[in-house]
Parts: sequence; structure tokens; C-alpha cells
Amino acid sequence: MAFQSNLCEEVWAPFATSVTTTTVSAILCIITVPGNLLICWAVIRNPTRNLRTPFNYLVLNLAIADLIVGAVTEPVFVGYHANEALKRPVLGIRWVVYTSYFMTSTASVLSIMALAINRYQAATSNRIVKRKTSSAVATSAALWICSLSLPLLYLTFSFYLLAFIFANTAVVISIGVLMFVNYRIYHSLQEHEKISEHVRSSRDRQKHMKREKKVTISLLLIIISFLACALPSLVMIYVINLCSTCNCVLIHWFRDLQYLFLLLNSATNQFLYAWRMRSFRAAFRTIPAIQWLTRPFTGKNLIRRVRRRTAYQEQQSDRWITRVS
Repeated sequence: MAFQSNLCEEVWAPFATSVTTTTVSAILCIITVPGNLLICWAVIRNPTRNLRTPFNYLVLNLAIADLIVGAVTEPVFVGYHANEALKRPVLGIRWVVYTSYFMTSTASVLSIMALAINRYQAATSNRIVKRKTSSAVATSAALWICSLSLPLLYLTFSFYLLAFIFANTAVVISIGVLMFVNYRIYHSLQEHEKISEHVRSSRDRQKHMKREKKVTISLLLIIISFLACALPSLVMIYVINLCSTCNCVLIHWFRDLQYLFLLLNSATNQFLYAWRMRSFRAAFRTIPAIQWLTRPFTGKNLIRRVRRRTAYQEQQSDRWITRVS
């Protein structure tokens, strides 16, 4: 089994492969950009005055990485594979595809790791700790320095060799760290719940623990999504680099699918955290366009609540009249 013996770089990809990648990339772009743009706007503008927390700054970091995926990487993928389907020259824009791919993938992976470590520190603490925003900003800056530096290695190594190195360092190490951190967070929360059953906790403490548990569940969903997308991509990178008997059709399909799995992860992150949290949804509702779109549903719910309250008041009034009579 020879390393990188059959990369098929001189062979055109099948038409179906290029069209599928173009279509899926365009759909993911439409999904990824608006949602992550809203998250960035919510944390930066902070309309509800409760979003500027260290954890949410790390969420902002992840949203920026995913936004770059939707605004840069995916449109470039669409143009690249559309030209590939039409048998037009694509070598001139290949470097844009590869550098944006590595930059955003590294930023996403490191951001998820930073979120996991932040949750680990919060969940294993025995007291309510207000962490400094400056530490989250410094962490974000360090992550982006690493993310911007990695694509420079593309000038030295080939894409598939760099992808193989990336898969065996960033992805494998991240998977190990995330699984260990999530295991520790789960056991820490279990211990806090047992203590709360025997010790009468304060109201603020109970409220804090409830919020920490909800945030941790959201992080768990992000980790599961990351693993579901990273592991198939990792296997495909191994096949591309190590399979000497695979035909070029399979190599091209795996090349594009390992892209799409990571792009899919960038599209789903927004739904696994920000859209599940009440504070973010409240911030989104301050946007006039969203208010207008949600007004019919909000109006119906308001009418239902009024009707239920009226029926309850009438029922209580009838009981009072019956008792008096």
C-alpha cells in the first residue's frame, strides 16, 4: 500500500460528482451565511444586554469561522466544481479553495475545543465564577493566528499531504480532547446534582446549574455533530492517500465528500447552540424583519394565551358563584 500513489489529479472528475458538489455547496451556502451572520450581529450589538459572556465570545469565534465558510469557501467551491463539470480550467483557483478550506476548518476545530474547555472549567467549578472577557478575546486571537498560519504550509506541501497531516493532528487530537472533556463534564454535572439533592441550594445556584446544564447539552450536540462529520472525512482522507488500487471515480467522490462533510458541520453548528438558547432567540426577535416574519405566529400564540386566561377566569368565577349560592 503506497502512500499517495493514486491521487488522480490529472484526471477529470465525473460529471455527476462535480454537479452534486456544486449543488450541495450552494445549498449549504444559503443555510450557513444568514444564520451565522445573525449570531455575529447578536453578540456584537448585544441588544438584550446579556450576550457578552466569555462563552458567547467563543461562540462568536465559531460563528465567524462558519460565516467565512459560507461566504468564501462554499461560493469558491460552487465556481470551482461548476467549471470542473463544464471541463473548463480550474487550476487557477485551486489555491483559493485549499487555503480557505484549511483556514476555516482549523478555526472551527480549535473553536469547538475552546468551547469544550470553557464548559469543562465551568462545570467542574464548585462555585459560580464570572470569567473575564479578556481571556476569551485572547483565546480567539490565538486561534485565528494558528488558523491563518496553517494554510501557509500549502506552499510547501501538497494538498492531500497537508490534509493527511491535518487529519492526523488537529482532527484526531481534537476528537480525543473532546471525548475526554465531555466525559468529565458529564460526571461533574452528575456530582453537582447529587449534592443539590442533599444540600438545600440557593435559588441563584439552582438557576445557574440549570443554565450550565442546558449550555453543556448544546455543546454535546456540537461535539456529536463534529464527530459525525469529521470521522467519515478522516476515513476518506486515509483512503485517498493510502489506496493504490482505487479507481479515479472513487478517489474524486471521496475528495469532494470529505469537503462536504466538514462544510455540513459548519452549517449545523448554528442550530445546535445559538438557535436553541433563549437569550439568542430574544436578540434575534429585536430585528424588524424577524419581528414581521414571526408576527403571525406570535399573534396566534397571544390569542391562545388570552383565551386560556379568560376561560380560567370564567371557571374560577363560576366556582365562586357556586360556593356563594
